[in-house]
Amino acid sequence: MKVAPRELVKRDFEHLKKTLKLFTSKEVEELLFIQTIEGHAHNGHSEFHGKKFVDTTINDIVYLLGYDAFAIRSSRQALIDEIYEFVERVIAGEKVTKLITKDGDPLLRVPLFKEIEINPRDVLIGLYLGGLMDDYPTRKKVEEKYRINIGGGKNYLVDFEVMERMNLDGEILAHGEHEDKIEIYKKNGLIIEIEDDEKEKFLAHPSIRFQYIRHKKGNGVSDDLGMLMGGKLFHSISIALGVFLADAIDTFDKYSLKFVEQDFELSQRIKESGVIDIPEEDVMKFIYLITNPTKDFPDSSQRYFLEINKEKNITCLETHLMYLRGETPPQINIAFERVPNTEVYKYVDEKLKSV
Repeated sequence: MKVAPRELVKRDFEHLKKTLKLFTSKEVEELLFIQTIEGHAHNGHSEFHGKKFVDTTINDIVYLLGYDAFAIRSSRQALIDEIYEFVERVIAGEKVTKLITKDGDPLLRVPLFKEIEINPRDVLIGLYLGGLMDDYPTRKKVEEKYRINIGGGKNYLVDFEVMERMNLDGEILAHGEHEDKIEIYKKNGLIIEIEDDEKEKFLAHPSIRFQYIRHKKGNGVSDDLGMLMGGKLFHSISIALGVFLADAIDTFDKYSLKFVEQDFELSQRIKESGVIDIPEEDVMKFIYLITNPTKDFPDSSQRYFLEINKEKNITCLETHLMYLRGETPPQINIAFERVPNTEVYKYVDEKLKSV
């Protein structure tokens, strides 16, 4: 298998710590950098200098950096659990006015969250919408209604030894089209089928990993547009923040204590609680609006949302919130695509005029 060597992983980690500063705690920063290294290894970016190691997983990165896998999984899960607890407090009727834990810590350790006043119900609406953004069945409904091409897939428990025997790799599974092969993969033992409460037994398994398998190629959705359209469409910054939190869950659950898509799971908990009431029509319009118009449209990861621009001393997250407040944010390049944020805001304004 094509797994990154220890030397390159360590070099990339040190480079990230030396050159980037995220708007969060050092601990959360490093948890995100571990995931950034995985992307660098897959694509040959940064210190990998064009050399691609497409089968490298977060588990490999953690091992190669000398960290304890259970400790890292637990730390990431704890950040997700705090968002779940926030939701339960709102459902229970507690008057929550900020994105903080019951102990007063900001969610995701983002200092800004101790300052912003929020509408808790709207945050739950954002979490609900954000939890459906990557749900493939929901995307298919949007595709049929609006006659657009949306791609999508799902995370599965995958046996990497079987993957290698089948002459597949992580890149092929993540970027090809496999909808008509899923049942074959299950039959051949590539995809492990077990109940959710049994999946934790595989946390330390040497060859079974949580792997994304693309069902269908097509346009994806943009997390930047998720925040911006959520805030604009429903006239609420709190909804935009809820979408941001859903993306954080989707990020951290890639390597946590559960093999389940926890952003979707939480969206269903919110729906079943009866605290919010969002028509399916509004959900589908939202997903239609956040579909990438071009292949290289900005789609910020949590790392890019929270990365502090050295020249302007501001993050993408903060400029998005400024735009939603009707203020004029400074121009900075955002996401991996390094597109000026002002171009994205112009696109949002124009797109909303059409609907």
